[in-house]
Amino acid sequence: MRSIFSLWQYTVFVTVADQGGIRGAAEQLGRTTSAISMMLKQMEQEAGAPLFEGERKTTLTRFGKFAYDQARSLLEHSDRVSRSLGAHAQNGEGQIETALLPSVAAAFLPKTLLRLSVEAPTISVRVRDLDTQGIQQAVSHEHVEIGIASYSSAVAIRYEALFSEPLAVVCKCDDPLSRLGRPVEWTDLADHDLIANNSYMRTAIPDILSRESKAPKLEILNIISLLAVVRAGVGITILPALSRHQDKSGLAFLRIADPTARRTVYMLTHADRSLSPAAQRFADVLKSVISEHAEEYQLSFDHGVPHGRPGA
Repeated sequence: MRSIFSLWQYTVFVTVADQGGIRGAAEQLGRTTSAISMMLKQMEQEAGAPLFEGERKTTLTRFGKFAYDQARSLLEHSDRVSRSLGAHAQNGEGQIETALLPSVAAAFLPKTLLRLSVEAPTISVRVRDLDTQGIQQAVSHEHVEIGIASYSSAVAIRYEALFSEPLAVVCKCDDPLSRLGRPVEWTDLADHDLIANNSYMRTAIPDILSRESKAPKLEILNIISLLAVVRAGVGITILPALSRHQDKSGLAFLRIADPTARRTVYMLTHADRSLSPAAQRFADVLKSVISEHAEEYQLSFDHGVPHGRPGA
């Protein structure tokens, strides 16, 4: 683009796209349709490409879809900055927006928030419950300041390893695996139907579980649905040990004999942004809570993992 649009212009453009036309946007923004139409025309002239197909402004062009995503991200960031400034002006601390893997949130978030409420009661916290891909996108698009997730090699993200944890085989309580009386060997799973999930697919699994005959025929990403299907006897799955904090009634979480069967969890932050005071305080308290429960959850801190930009 040969010029930089104002936040108001971006607001108009996004509103037209969301409302499906100029008339609805004009009503929502309290402007005339001619004023909205003139502003869109000016934006398209400055951009050198059309934002909408036709005169009715109901369908975005390919360029318009790209511009919409960028404008939406910018407006959300502006809104977060405004809220953070307002919170800081009122209470001197500010606001932190974060996204965590469900298993990590269930294990450590309650105590983190309780401690924050005592040590920094004026900090406002907004939490999102997402998978690794969603957390990566939320951090890279600056929807959240801090993400707690697995490694995903995104160039716009700084990764700091927090801990690694053992994986567990999850099956019904009456499954023969639960009666082995010892840690599960990979060969023990040869006759079982495996259900894939985000953690399973991101983990290096031995060849016996990667053969075509044993390739998972079912993949479930939602942890609640996954455990319900395992509980019904459809198959077994492999999950991080922290997942046992979900509803585990009727399920057995079995230790795996392979000591390398572990997941590493990272703190994700935007590579080009420093943390706000509120976010830094949240991160410090979370790390402290994790450290205090290391033995209970068999966490390890001696992993050799990347810091900073991936590949750096």
